[in-house]
Amino acid sequence: MSGNTNYVIRIANTPEDIEKCMQIRKEVFIDEQGYDISIETNDDDYQSTHFLMISNKDEPIGTIRLINNNNQLGRFAIMKTFRSKGFGKPLIEFVHEHVRNKGGVEIWCQSQAANPNSGGIDATGFYKKMGYVNKGELYMKEGTQHQDMVYYLKH
Repeated sequence: MSGNTNYVIRIANTPEDIEKCMQIRKEVFIDEQGYDISIETNDDDYQSTHFLMISNKDEPIGTIRLINNNNQLGRFAIMKTFRSKGFGKPLIEFVHEHVRNKGGVEIWCQSQAANPNSGGIDATGFYKKMGYVNKGELYMKEGTQHQDMVYYLKH
């Protein structure tokens, strides 16, 4: 568990925490960005570690999942009212530390690289600021452009 006076980050181990993670994803990806629920939830959820960030007032702030068999980040979502306020970085760093502690050497993601005018968001700039680098070429996934990105953990 990590935290300060504003938030706590923890692994979502209880049904209640998993439900909070899924609610954040529903609000961000389905309600806000218009993705279909059949795309948003999949079998990877059952083989993933889910991370939850909540405020000290128990308000959901964000979530991310880590597919355990290949250290792939996914379904990273910050609630609209908490965006651009510095909450994404500590959530990602918490996952980095989790993987580092398990002996992992890298983490990767399929970042949205979409034009916000045509759907989705471009998250590649955020990941680049975190130290991620592009891996391969842009490709289409679920109707929006994506870019594989990798982060090499320092031990």
